[in-house]
Parts: sequence; C-alpha cells; structure tokens
Amino acid sequence: MDQLGNTERITEEAGSEHQSAKGQAGTKDASGAGCTLAVFQAGAGTVDGGSRSGASAAGADAATAFPDGFSGVLALQNLESFDEQATCDVLARVVHLVRWAQAQEARLIHHLEELFRSGLGKDLGREEAGLAFSLAASECAAILNVPQTTAQGMMFEADRLCSTHTATLAGLEAGRFSYGHAQVVLDQCENIPASELPGFESELLGKAEGVTRSQFCAKARRLRERKYPQTIPERHLTAFDKRRVVLDRDEDGMSWLSAHLRAAEAQQIYTALSTAARGEQAAGDSRTADQLRADVLVQLLMGGLGSAPSGARSGAGSGPADADPDASTVLPRAEIMVLINAETLFGANEEPAELHGYGPISAEEARRLARNAVGWTGLAQDPKTGEILGVGRRRKVPSGLARWLRARDGTCRFPGCRVSTAVTEIDHTIDWAAGGPTEHGNLEHLCRRHHRFKTLGYWKARQPTPGVIEWTSPAGRTYRTDPFLETERPTADHPSAEPAPF
Repeated sequence: MDQLGNTERITEEAGSEHQSAKGQAGTKDASGAGCTLAVFQAGAGTVDGGSRSGASAAGADAATAFPDGFSGVLALQNLESFDEQATCDVLARVVHLVRWAQAQEARLIHHLEELFRSGLGKDLGREEAGLAFSLAASECAAILNVPQTTAQGMMFEADRLCSTHTATLAGLEAGRFSYGHAQVVLDQCENIPASELPGFESELLGKAEGVTRSQFCAKARRLRERKYPQTIPERHLTAFDKRRVVLDRDEDGMSWLSAHLRAAEAQQIYTALSTAARGEQAAGDSRTADQLRADVLVQLLMGGLGSAPSGARSGAGSGPADADPDASTVLPRAEIMVLINAETLFGANEEPAELHGYGPISAEEARRLARNAVGWTGLAQDPKTGEILGVGRRRKVPSGLARWLRARDGTCRFPGCRVSTAVTEIDHTIDWAAGGPTEHGNLEHLCRRHHRFKTLGYWKARQPTPGVIEWTSPAGRTYRTDPFLETERPTADHPSAEPAPF
C-alpha cells in the first residue's frame, strides 16, 4: 500500500502504459484521450499518454527535468465511462492526493526557509536574524503568487507542522483531514504548556475526521476552553493585537470594508446599525435592511447623519444618487486620487476615470468626486506615446510626477506585495548616483522591507519598459510585475487628452 492508500501501483515511469483507476467501469474509449499530469521527467524524454494538460505539456518539454523528489505520472483516463461509485471513489482519492500534496508543500516551504537561514546566517549579524526568514518568505510569495504576509503565515505554519506538530502533518499527509483542519489544530494548540502539547494535539486529531472544518473548530475550541480555561484571557489579548480594518476591491464600482474587532464591540455596532435601519423602515424608507445598515455606516463615518430626515429617501429613489452624502453632510477632507480625462471632466465625453487603489469608475462618479476636490495637479502626456514626460537629472521627484507614480503603481511593485503607495517610498530602479534619471521609466514605489531587499542587493530590479518591473530573486528566478494603472495612448479624436488627478 502506498502513501495514498492504494493497493496497486498508480505512478509509472515515463513511457509505460497507464493503469486504470480503481473502480473504473467500462473500457478505454477509442479516442484514448486521457488527461495526464507529468510530475517527473528524466532527461529529455517525452511523456506517453494521449492529450496532456497545460502542466503536462510543460513537464514534457525537452528543456524541463525535475530533480529527485518526484517519480512517475498520474493519469485520469476514461472519465466518461465512470459510474456513480467509480466517480465517488476516484474523487475521494483525488481529495486524498490534494491533502498529501499540501503536506509536501509545507515540507518544501519549511526546507526553503532552512536553506535561506543556513545560507545567509553566517553573513548576518544577530540584529538581522529575521532577514533570512523575510527573504525566504518573499521567494515563496513570488513562486506561489501570494502576498508577502500570506507567505509568512504559510512559513510559520510549515515550521510548526515540521517541528512541534508532526502528528498533525502526518494526519494531513495520510488524507485524514484537510489543511483547514490542520490550521484549527495549530490555532487551538497556541499557549498550551509544552509538556502537555502532544497529548492535547492527539485528542484534537481524534475529533478531526469526518466533520467539516467549522464543526471541528467548534469541538476543538470547546475542548481547549474546558481543559485550559486559563488560556482564554491570554488568547484574547493575542487576538486583540491583530485587530484591523481591511479594504478589498470588488467589481462594478464597489469595495468591501471590513473590520476585525472585539466580539462585543462588533456585535454592539451591528445592533446599532440594525436598530437605525429598522427605525428608517418604520418611518417609510423602502430600502432593505442591508442597504440601510450600509448607508447609515457610511454617513456616520463620513461626517454624521446630517439633516436628512427619516424616510426622506423612501419611494423609488434607492440608488447611489439618493444615498449621495453631498446632499446632507459635510464630508471630512481626505486625499484620494482620481485620473480623469479633461474632456470627460467637463462632460464632453463619458470615458471612465481611474480611482487610485481601486480601478475604473464611471465618469459621473468621477465628476461627483471632482466637485469636492480641494486641489488639482495637471499632468501632460507625450502626444505620440501617451507617456508622462520625464524630469531629467533632478534627484528629487517633483510633486506632480510623484502623484502620477502613485496612481500608476497603486501598491509596492515587489511581486505579490499589496502595501499601498500611500505608505511606500519612491525608488530609482537604477540608482541616481549611478546615473539613473528621475523619470517615470526609472522610478517605482517600494515598501520599506522590499526597498531594503533591493538596496542590500538580494533582489535586483530593472525596467525593460516604463512601468514594467522585472525582478531577479536570490535563487536566480525572474518575476515580472505590471503597473496597476494601464494608461491608453491618446487617440486621433483626442490627441491632447490630459489626465488630471485630484
């Protein structure tokens, strides 16, 4: 029996015949088109087995050869002939395979961190102890296409799974539960005395199989609080330190604003919003409770409820214009950036504008924001290329160009980093002291961590074209990041169009 619980061998060397999945009904279709994933290739040979997925095609490339660690191929064949039982059996085995792969991912992430620590440890002083971890996390984030903070969390989890929670890692590898279940174990084992940790972990794992993640989380939390009530205040303080407000972009001109708060405070706020919503509905407002909670929250946070009477917006009017705070409140002045074509601004056309940190918004919404603008910055474009003009050898970035770069980049330009340009630094891709010009084709925003990576030479950057950054990692891998803002070149109808951020 192999690690996936198979009683027959299902991984084969390249060039061998594929075996049918256990429980498969019928015979192979005459077309013979199977979906084959090549996980290993020795030398420059090719993988046998009909049509291939994108991953398989890449794996079969003559230039690709993976090192030791993988062997054989996995194939899902003749799917159309599966009956219900065969489909369920194979699906269960695929789920097992996914969990096994997640366990291997944790091992690889942990090994990557160890390699960076051993490779850089001898060159780093005690005060730089966290730099190797941060560099390993940045490499991991670039490979997995996740933010740096996500990669750091994965690395912390991998370290615990490969050290103090090997029983949990073994259970994940055996397919007994999902990675989400493993995260619950890690979470509930925090602050447990080290001498009692193995026994408590074993008791948790006994409750993990056959239940959903949320069901297991409830059982695990009750078990911990019953056995270790003294950890509740400490865990609350740890969780309270993680309070935050998060802004996530959505589609169609909307975004999600969420807050991680004390449970009692969050419940009180939601109850207050619900009470206000019910009051508005009792007064004749036709908006739904969800709409009213959202509108009341916006008005409270953006300057108070003002003088809008209850029920004033009842009836057919329940769209964004009817909830426009301009009519009833005085908004606090907070700087945002909107790039809008001058002709759009004055109503000559309806081309979309660009809201910094979000993306395209309607011309009507941009003009509404413009009515409240305190200041303006005009930016001239090259009429042939559409690019913002450079400023030669000036070392200090002029305010107008800096504002343009904020809009162009949106976030730190390091792979996967989502730190806003509001709290980042403008860096010369080619150092100014080395002759690098102060123009948008040699400037980019970097957060402090990734600016330091570049300054120390661990990560190297270049701009092959203005706004496109190519990074080379300490491991020699290359990654590309594109600017948040995609500017269009002036058209024949609008040869002198000029974006105007405010």
